[in-house]
Amino acid sequence: MIKKMRTNCTKICRDALKIMLSIKDGAHNVEHIVRVYDWSRELAENYPETDLKVLKVAAYWHDVGRKYEIKKVDDHNIKSGKMVEKYLQKAGFPKEFVDKVKDAVVNHSFSLSPKTIEGKIVHDADKLTFLPFYSIADAYYSMKEGYETKCFNRKNLVGALQLWFKNTEVLYNGLILKESKELYRDLKDEFLSSIKLIINDFSNNGSKGV
Repeated sequence: MIKKMRTNCTKICRDALKIMLSIKDGAHNVEHIVRVYDWSRELAENYPETDLKVLKVAAYWHDVGRKYEIKKVDDHNIKSGKMVEKYLQKAGFPKEFVDKVKDAVVNHSFSLSPKTIEGKIVHDADKLTFLPFYSIADAYYSMKEGYETKCFNRKNLVGALQLWFKNTEVLYNGLILKESKELYRDLKDEFLSSIKLIINDFSNNGSKGV
């Protein structure tokens, strides 16, 4: 049973990546998914009660709904939740497992509050993934090369960065776990320096073609 569970989790995560590969969004791509999972595992070390299988599946599936987003309507979290729920039910996972994954996926967006520790971890990991310079720069320049959608493009990304640069506590206050807030404090200076470069690039020539 344990081996079957592990196999199913691996297959389901691979199938999530297949969906992500079909989404033309430089900020929400396979690299983003892997980074969210990496941050999730790091945060989970502080919470031994975490179900690591729930955490992994939720991290890999949290953005798949972006494949079906309509212009200017950001409901990818709801779509992602429905997709993973249907997938897990079909795969025969227990209701408790499905409910935990769905809670984490649906409530990973910025202003929402997950009920479970797995949900809180994925919620924060999704934000922390953009803090290191290489991560936010990779997203921006990928979008500049054409990997952007009508629902999420450079204008959307830079708009969020401008808000975070103007009020540095917005992102901090949006995090749930104390460990996440501490990580933000550690990476704050690097983050602000990097987004300033991106905002300047967008102001000078990056807005062409948007």
